[in-house]
Amino acid sequence: MYRVIKVLNNNVCMAKDEKDTECIVVGKGIGFGKRAGDIIEEDKLEKVFYVQENTNKIKFSELMEKIRGEVIGIAEEIIAMAERTKGKKLNEHIHIALADHIAFAIERTKMGIEIKNPFNIEINALYKDDYNIASKAIELIKERLNVFLPEDETGFIALHIHAALENAGLSTTLKNTRLISKLVSTIEKQLGKHIDRDSIDYIRLITHLRFAIDRVEKDTPVANELLDMIKKKFKKAWKIAKEIAIEIEEELEKKVPEGEIGYLAIHIQRLINVT
Repeated sequence: MYRVIKVLNNNVCMAKDEKDTECIVVGKGIGFGKRAGDIIEEDKLEKVFYVQENTNKIKFSELMEKIRGEVIGIAEEIIAMAERTKGKKLNEHIHIALADHIAFAIERTKMGIEIKNPFNIEINALYKDDYNIASKAIELIKERLNVFLPEDETGFIALHIHAALENAGLSTTLKNTRLISKLVSTIEKQLGKHIDRDSIDYIRLITHLRFAIDRVEKDTPVANELLDMIKKKFKKAWKIAKEIAIEIEEELEKKVPEGEIGYLAIHIQRLINVT
């Protein structure tokens, strides 16, 4: 049994369970017409979230004091939507980080301050599912609060969702996205041509870079039986791939195995072959 502490919106409430422990409950219409002390119908519950870590409890309490309840409510609906869509629980820090980000984004937008997201294209390509969820989040914010957040914010929200899904931390996710963008620019410079961001070759390249970086970070080697052939047959691509590996090593401070460089050379060779 859950009793209302505070209604955040029609679908989200702060509540207490039968043990008098505070939690956030999400469900269609559970807050409609409710007041503090009212019982919430359990058949309407979709998600119940408890803040577990003491640090997050303090931060969430501070958040409740400085941010409008309806903004926190929308953030909770977005988180519930993401968990439902991905079939996976998000790191609990997103309950603080996402609400704080949305509140700040709304404030900036109302002041006419727009922050550009230089990696929006990469984020959309790398984290397509998360970007789609973020697009729905932007629509929800527009529908509920009549605030039109710019498209660049879709990428920022997608990063929050992806970081929480992977337990990676936002700074790590952003760092790797920035690195991928830098590597693509290096490849373009070496090839002397622009890579079409809508092409399948671009999607393949950045997807490979994403997983290559992940393998290097986790010290997970990859076998490559074609290595000798790649070095002999794709000399230009191999040379560029080695330069890319140096950039990755400088950023991550970890060695990139030759097998990994070989697979990267294959992707670069595809780009060379495109007329």
